[in-house]
Amino acid sequence: MVVNLSYHTKITTMISIQKTLGTIFGKFDDLSKPAINFFIELFEIIPCVRGRLNFTNIARYSKYNELTFRRYFSKYFDWMKFNYWIIHSATLSEKKVVIGAIDCSYINKSGKHTFGIDKFWSGVANQSKKGLEVSLVSVIDVESGDTWSLSIQQTSAGLSKKEGTSEDYTRVDFYMEQLADCIVQMPEIDYYTADGFYAKTKVLNEVCSKGKHLISKLRADANLHYLLNREKHPNAHGNKRYDGKVNWKALNLDKWNYEGVDEKYPYLRLYSQVLYSPQFKRKIKVVFVWNAKTNGYTLLFSTDLTQDSKQIVTYYQLRFKIEFIFRDAKQFTGLTHCQARDENKLDFHFNMSVAALNLYRYQAIKTETQLSMNSFVRKAYNTKFVQILFDKLRYEPEFEGKFDINHRIVQEVINLGQMRA
Repeated sequence: MVVNLSYHTKITTMISIQKTLGTIFGKFDDLSKPAINFFIELFEIIPCVRGRLNFTNIARYSKYNELTFRRYFSKYFDWMKFNYWIIHSATLSEKKVVIGAIDCSYINKSGKHTFGIDKFWSGVANQSKKGLEVSLVSVIDVESGDTWSLSIQQTSAGLSKKEGTSEDYTRVDFYMEQLADCIVQMPEIDYYTADGFYAKTKVLNEVCSKGKHLISKLRADANLHYLLNREKHPNAHGNKRYDGKVNWKALNLDKWNYEGVDEKYPYLRLYSQVLYSPQFKRKIKVVFVWNAKTNGYTLLFSTDLTQDSKQIVTYYQLRFKIEFIFRDAKQFTGLTHCQARDENKLDFHFNMSVAALNLYRYQAIKTETQLSMNSFVRKAYNTKFVQILFDKLRYEPEFEGKFDINHRIVQEVINLGQMRA
């Protein structure tokens, strides 16, 4: 009996990815059959590759040659639409509450002729370094904490680092153009979270002009004013609107509303107040988060004046989930491995990296096998190895008289090196 293990393996380990991709590509009207086959091959190969995910190394594991990968990487593909339908299947179809998050990450890259080479901030090195930068907008499931990539774009070089005049096109303008496209693609999201870098007038105006709200962090010495309470000050001047500047060094908590403690970290005590920001020229809801352990504090804010204070804190805490996308993409799907210098190839590679994470995480949820990415790539490689081994050698194994990919012995090979729960 000649056993084609490739057939059995595809049924149990690859058919689910093919089925998911087939469903997604059914939403694309202009995608050819050869292109669909290429993407299926690409996403099956990515977790199997050992070493860097560049054109040369990917081709060693694939039926396509290096030139084919180079050619497809230079073509346009609607990655945001691809990511949207994965997110839709995982969260939106289940009517789950989701929020958005935006952040940037430094990519180490050299070469005088590489597109986008400039000095960007590296959080690891805690300084600006020469290289590339990518800006990521993600979608976070509030209940489960699952995080999905919606859009990743490479930051252009030569943009002004400071806002300057209104005529200057800055990196902030670049980020906001990306975010505006995501708001159009995902109207289901009402709240977007970002770290303190994005607490800028341009960002607030852009987000609020689209009917959405921003949750972010303020400086510890933020310039804010109390609103005048006419009931407490009936004799105040008719044009007076504020009741003094907030003194953070001697904060009067009698003017704040105590909201209790944080549900996740009970040592965090929450106080809230609607204040006026001269910087943003608008009212914002500020949450004063006092840490009873360190006696320090953090200032969070939302442009939604009626939003629950604990929800503001929870949503901002979830913002950190975006960092796991950068971590996993760099470690497992080759975010930093692109060997190309061309703008289109770099864009394709960055998008491929985070889209692959979306696909693999969706498969894990769908099959109820919550593996870490480390275990996933090990299992994918071992499955590929067993498939090739039996498919190429084509001898007749005897497993209780019948070959079965789910047999204990074969599964021990497939799960080799996998982390145990």
